[in-house]
Amino acid sequence: MRSTTHIHTPDDGRGRRLVTVDGKVVEKVRYADTRKGIVRHYDTPLRIHKHGKRAIERTKHGTVRVEFL
Repeated sequence: MRSTTHIHTPDDGRGRRLVTVDGKVVEKVRYADTRKGIVRHYDTPLRIHKHGKRAIERTKHGTVRVEFL
């Protein structure tokens, strides 16, 4: 099995983390990949798509750093 220590999700069981992209803190992160430099997160305040009835998700690219709290 391949090690996926560079991928962080809320369900991976490793606890709470502080995620930054290019030095700026990102909240409500759903997925973070430190190797590829990708962070997927929800808007603050949470916005719902009017037709799909789902939360709107954004993607940020840059230097991703994850710190365990």
